[in-house]
Amino acid sequence: MKKSEESSYRSIKRLIGAYLRPYWFRVLIVAIVTSMSAMAPYVFGYLGKVMVDDVLQLGEIVKKTVPEQLNLLVLVFFAYIAVHLLSIGFTWFYSYNLAYVSQRIVYTLRQQLHEKLQRLQMTFFDQRQTGKIVARVIDDVDVIQGNATYTLINIISQVALLLVGVVILLKLNFTLAFIAFATLPLYAISYQILVRRIREINQSLRKKNAEIYGLLDEKITGARVIKSFAQEHFEIRKFFRKATKFIRLIMKNVLFNNTLSAIATLISGVGTAVVLWYGALQVKTGTMSLGSLLYFYSSVGVLFSPLITLTNMNVITQRLLTVLGRVFSVLDEEVTIKDSENAVELAEVKGAVSFRHVWLKYEGANEYDLKDINFEVPSGCTVSLVGPSGSGKSSLVNLLLRLYDPTKGDILIDGQSTKGIKLTSLRKHIGMVPQEAILFSGTIAQNIKYGRFNATPQQVINAAKVAEIHDFICSLPEKYETQIGERGMSLSGGQKQRLALAMALLTDPTILILDDSTSALDAETEARLWVTLKKIMANRTSFVITHRISTAMNADFILVLDKGRIVERGSHEELIASSGIYRRLFEQQRTAA
Repeated sequence: MKKSEESSYRSIKRLIGAYLRPYWFRVLIVAIVTSMSAMAPYVFGYLGKVMVDDVLQLGEIVKKTVPEQLNLLVLVFFAYIAVHLLSIGFTWFYSYNLAYVSQRIVYTLRQQLHEKLQRLQMTFFDQRQTGKIVARVIDDVDVIQGNATYTLINIISQVALLLVGVVILLKLNFTLAFIAFATLPLYAISYQILVRRIREINQSLRKKNAEIYGLLDEKITGARVIKSFAQEHFEIRKFFRKATKFIRLIMKNVLFNNTLSAIATLISGVGTAVVLWYGALQVKTGTMSLGSLLYFYSSVGVLFSPLITLTNMNVITQRLLTVLGRVFSVLDEEVTIKDSENAVELAEVKGAVSFRHVWLKYEGANEYDLKDINFEVPSGCTVSLVGPSGSGKSSLVNLLLRLYDPTKGDILIDGQSTKGIKLTSLRKHIGMVPQEAILFSGTIAQNIKYGRFNATPQQVINAAKVAEIHDFICSLPEKYETQIGERGMSLSGGQKQRLALAMALLTDPTILILDDSTSALDAETEARLWVTLKKIMANRTSFVITHRISTAMNADFILVLDKGRIVERGSHEELIASSGIYRRLFEQQRTAA
């Protein structure tokens, strides 16, 4: 068994064992009902035989009286109606319960995927487009919803239909049955020739579909940039190329599946024609009744029908196997940043931070982003991180929150390794205001309260006042209940930064991280905000990432990073006295001012 086939087998086994098993009784009943409903053509064929041989007496030697014929006709009439009514009832039962099970499976999968995405480390998101992740949660799960239980039930019913047909044909005429069965190996041969190529195309289709999702997400998010650079036509052509490749794959898929279906239909047609020809000869010689031949002929058609249906279902099955593999790959993704077995809860944090020979290499990178970072921060001190763009400042504070783990070395808070602290406990005591503020759709109050849902309205207002955003909020018609739209698109960059600052301050963190979080503010607002921030930072350990020396100089000490290393450290006066990067930045900014 090849690797792809083994993977497909494991996916189906997992789908049945983990997601269908809780509903096994309902699925079993549905499978039985569906199989019974599928037998209707055989019943109708048998009733046709009775009509020809016993009512019309076109092939029977033993003749029935007219009253017997009329009674039999009435029975056949009511049998037809009864079978139709049962078929309608079975179909309703089948459809409702199939939808019930499908929705439960989809609900469970989406819950598990969402939970897994919340637990996964940042490296997972760094390496994937947002649209591709969304495609797995929404689009791929929709495919499972529409096809998982349907495919399984349909396969069971079609196989049951095939087995019953085999028994009926053998009982009616062994020789004719042997002729009909002789065509079956041809189905298997044609299927094996084409199925591997169809599976490969379906995998490519899902990959291209996710790429289109990712491309759309990028272009919608970056719409302002695209328009600013007048690159609409470039993006249209780029999307056209992606869509064209997708359409070509779809047409290839259609071509191969239609070819497989056409071959199956041709085999069925030839086999049925041979059966009809030889059966007519037997009727002519009197070894078989006309009703039996017609029953056999209709049963052969029903026998070939599940073969054609199962062949046509291949496209659904291959697509289902592909999306199952993609969904399960997310669920099976290893969570590398998690609580250790003996992780402790920190009820209180003083704020002493220690980096001990920390190295960081991002997954897939060739070079270390941080190299031998080693320093101590006493409780209540303010540290400024200064350096050129890409020097590793943001990477350093991301390690403190355990958004990433060091490749080598250790980070301590109050003498306790961050790897030995429960994540929720660690992050509860650290407040971070990122350079690019991330807000959520909802009201202003809901966003400020995101890290502390039980905060009172007055506490929300106080946090907004400290962040210098309260006056702006009060100028809005709905004030704190104003809807800010997805990602806070209705706000300016400075307003978003101040809201993000209010979010962090409301949690009253022991350790505060400001990642260039006032860069979007005007000079007057920034100066007024820093007056308040200095009071707040006096009682907590603070890390301030900044490009402005005027901001950095107020820290207790300054770390200067370059190419992932700490190249200078000390107070503003000490660093000015040297002839390093910090002094050069100071001179450049003083000259520019």
